[in-house]
Amino acid sequence: MRRYHPALVKHGFGHAQRSLLARLGAATAALALAGACAAPRSSLPAADQAALLQERRLQMELAFQVQQERRQRLADLSWPLRRDGATLCADKVTAGFGFSFDSSGRYEPGERVAIQSALGVGRLPTVTTVVSGGPADHADIRPGDVLTHVGRYRLSEGEAGVEQGYRWLAEFASGRPPYPAVPVRFERNAEAHVQELVPDVVCEYPVVLVESDAINAYADGSAAYLTNGMIRFTESDEELQVVIAHELAHNLEGHLTDRKKNMAVGGLLGLAADILLARATGVNTGGVLTAAGLSAGAQAYSQDFEREADYVGMYLLARAEVDTAEAARFWRRMAVEHTGSIKNDHRSTHPSTPERFVRLDATHEEITAKRAEGLPLLPNRKDEPEDGF
Repeated sequence: MRRYHPALVKHGFGHAQRSLLARLGAATAALALAGACAAPRSSLPAADQAALLQERRLQMELAFQVQQERRQRLADLSWPLRRDGATLCADKVTAGFGFSFDSSGRYEPGERVAIQSALGVGRLPTVTTVVSGGPADHADIRPGDVLTHVGRYRLSEGEAGVEQGYRWLAEFASGRPPYPAVPVRFERNAEAHVQELVPDVVCEYPVVLVESDAINAYADGSAAYLTNGMIRFTESDEELQVVIAHELAHNLEGHLTDRKKNMAVGGLLGLAADILLARATGVNTGGVLTAAGLSAGAQAYSQDFEREADYVGMYLLARAEVDTAEAARFWRRMAVEHTGSIKNDHRSTHPSTPERFVRLDATHEEITAKRAEGLPLLPNRKDEPEDGF
């Protein structure tokens, strides 16, 4: 939002006048700087506008292709973790159809041509991702298929059609499993097809790609998020699954909810201290103790939550038949990128990378022993959970 100098408002200038003055001021400043500042000395070749537009379109197509390849990879790697780990998600499960779709109507005009060219996505909902071995794959649904109906409902064009498709799929599979088969109609090369989707029972937390170069992943209680930077950082599918499993574990263990509860408790204790101090001394702290309590609450058990997500994540991997023998190696490579994480720091929200390596190695041995004894691959739980702040 544009901010204007208080003097302009004080002297009664209207919005249009203030906007004009702001633009004139910016233009004047640019002209003044152009005359006063040093300029490049080279004689640059002209940028052909037609070539520029063509290159822009090409780069946009490449961006759509690469981002879609990454989404496909995340979908393929996260599906067995969500499906085979559904037991660990308790009642937080949903019907998984194993495909996603999009419409060019959801994009700016300049992007519509690019996504049509790169992915074959038109105005009607078009399949973009099909999970390998998932229900849509078994039903022979392929990327590029154009969805026309979910059940007896016909899909609209544009964003409305995408929203309808997901909503109607969810309505067919509402309630508890087992979920009913859902008839889907689609067109491929202008030829109509009808298939029935028999959904898998999966943990309800989707895995989402974030367009960021940071090496990061996080969970918010509803989904798991991985950045482009994290995908480039991981050296193998198994390493990427270590990260996905960790974030899914945060969600299925309810860590975000627990953290909010801890913050609330800390904030209330801090507020009580602020009030007592004000009554006893007459000093208004300005909520300093409340803020400190909120911070302490957010910090409470944060390292233990990370340890638990590492631990439960290993069981998600094991249940999906992912080899956990090399899972700990990820933290050696992460230590190289973030050397500060090698040292123990009680103020950090995360355990040190050496500790995480050793604990994951120990968890692998625990899982190996359970397999040898024919025991269920379930995390060990305390008899009575700890309560309190």
